[in-house]
Amino acid sequence: MKKLFSLLALVMLFSCAKESPFEKSISEHVKTNFKDPASYEKISIEILDTVTVEKKIKVYESKGMTHEQFDNEPKDKFLYYTISHKYRANNSYGAKELYNDIVSMDKDYKITGSHAVEE
Repeated sequence: MKKLFSLLALVMLFSCAKESPFEKSISEHVKTNFKDPASYEKISIEILDTVTVEKKIKVYESKGMTHEQFDNEPKDKFLYYTISHKYRANNSYGAKELYNDIVSMDKDYKITGSHAVEE
């Protein structure tokens, strides 16, 4: 019984530590693009939206812009994910700062864009 309980606890520990594809992509981005990746501390990674052709057309129309590039595309075609990424990391002076970014990812979880959220 004791062995079974220990095995169950071990399995739960490893299953909780598994990264989502979004987290894995961001972790790789941090390792290859940050000046001090060892200083990185994830606060949260949250999917905000799944953007489709239909949603993009609505945004264009609300801004009074044309959207001919989407006219021959199926309305439910996936374009990208938008993800909120909050974290702490050292800035170029070595001081720890709080960051809040919006990240875009394609269907293969490759980061296609990122911008800071101004508060």
